[in-house]
Amino acid sequence: MASRQEIQSEMENKLDQGEKKVEELKAKMSEAGDDASDELSEALAAAERQLEKGKAKLSELAAASDEEFDKLWEASKENWKKIADEVESGWTSLSEKVKSYFS
Repeated sequence: MASRQEIQSEMENKLDQGEKKVEELKAKMSEAGDDASDELSEALAAAERQLEKGKAKLSELAAASDEEFDKLWEASKENWKKIADEVESGWTSLSEKVKSYFS
């Protein structure tokens, strides 16, 4: 099993990547102004919600004692993987929507 520090670092990196992608997409949508569709706005909001779930889990793990961390990580690592996969899938889908919208 990876160390606590490695797990937290990996989570932080994934969340940072997600935040950067959200900011890039927000900038593209901002350029479009009123032309950005409701579908794109809803997709971006969904991606942001997934990102917030990840941040909440990271905060919970970071605040836990070592013993609590191990228990929490065992109980939540599948959910974390699911959240990370959903976020990645959401970025891909949203990026494709934005690209097709602007092409």
